[in-house]
Amino acid sequence: MDSKLTLSSRDIIQEIDFLNNPFFFEFFENFESKNTIRSYKSDINQFFNYVREYMFDVNSLKDLKRLHGIAYKKWLTENEYAPKTINRKLSSSSSFYDYLIEKSLVEYNIFDSIKRPKQVVKTPTNDLSDEEIISVFQKLDVSKSKSRFLHKAVVYVLFTTGIRKSELINLKLKDMHFEKGYWLINLKVKGGKFLSKVLPMKTYEIIQEYTEWMASQGREIHPEDWIFQPTKNPIDQGNLIKPLNPKTIDYILKKYCQSAGILKRISPHSARASYIGSALENGADLYKVSKDVGHESVKTTEEYDKRRKKISDSPIHNLGFLKD
Repeated sequence: MDSKLTLSSRDIIQEIDFLNNPFFFEFFENFESKNTIRSYKSDINQFFNYVREYMFDVNSLKDLKRLHGIAYKKWLTENEYAPKTINRKLSSSSSFYDYLIEKSLVEYNIFDSIKRPKQVVKTPTNDLSDEEIISVFQKLDVSKSKSRFLHKAVVYVLFTTGIRKSELINLKLKDMHFEKGYWLINLKVKGGKFLSKVLPMKTYEIIQEYTEWMASQGREIHPEDWIFQPTKNPIDQGNLIKPLNPKTIDYILKKYCQSAGILKRISPHSARASYIGSALENGADLYKVSKDVGHESVKTTEEYDKRRKKISDSPIHNLGFLKD
């Protein structure tokens, strides 16, 4: 191994900015998604910062034992991290430990036998009923906002395709194409997979209205450009050919939900949950919906199916021996 990349187990504990060391390039670059890399770096850095701040008896990786991993898990719980988040952070650190074993810096993975918390969602994503979605669309139709064409396109794409916020942000004009009588969008989704989704004709027409409006403003969108771009940039007026800020999408959705009288906590993920819930409630096959939204397992898709979890949907109503 190159001497410049040689690292001791003591260095990892003592070096605050150790994640920027080229020694770890191999580990992080194994992930395709920039968001995944960012998440892993944040999670792993948090664990070692915790060690430096609270574990005064630890001077090198070889001093770390399973009890330190358990103490970290307890600290995360006491600081009210959601079970799903705790599992992700422990999993990130565990994967990193596997890499350290491979590089002969540690002998075993201290996270391997630590029991993970049950993944109970603390603040479940609120979805919208079909009637609520229609009311949001109606507010978009009568909007007088200067950016109404952008707003309408963003909201329609979120609700009628079920794609994630990050997927919408990265969508480029070249990703949209016509095939076998349908308009489709090609996406690189979570896990580095590629997915092709049908665009409803109504949504395609709204995107067309938006791109035509952009052209009328002297801002024609080219195939390599992001479809959804900011309409203004107070800090740098000349820098507008860039993807929307994630906070802008949050604002757009909340703006029209509140205008429609929907006051519950709504996020772009609510649109994804609504897409899945509406499709299932109206008879779509669970397996097909799961594939359509890019889930690894139908169990994940089932978690979004809140609409069927109603008293009126109880199996008791289908018991043959209770029917008159």
